[in-house]
Amino acid sequence: MKTLQINLELNNNPMHRLEITTYFENLENYRLMAYYFKNMEFNGQIEPTFVAMLEYKYTRQSKVLTDVENWCNLFTQESIAFVTQYMESLAFNVSFVGQPYKFDSSLFEYVKIFDKVN
Repeated sequence: MKTLQINLELNNNPMHRLEITTYFENLENYRLMAYYFKNMEFNGQIEPTFVAMLEYKYTRQSKVLTDVENWCNLFTQESIAFVTQYMESLAFNVSFVGQPYKFDSSLFEYVKIFDKVN
């Protein structure tokens, strides 16, 4: 199983929580496996964040990156942090101007999935 985890900040986002959840539930080539909303801190600011794990079907990581870049545009985000089995990165909005910054795992909220123990 190939998984993608994202941290999508909700500030400056034109969609509310239900719209975001519905969007990811209905994505082609992805299956929303787990999600929650959490207040995260970035640069001293509290940012409500959609934390999600999705299963994906692609074999090329470049396709995943392209999709996350498109989500930056759709959700009007400067960047979206994401993690797959093969990379940890930031995807940037195509209109982003400035010095790109690096992925920081200490700022990323990883979805933890536990198997039920009988």
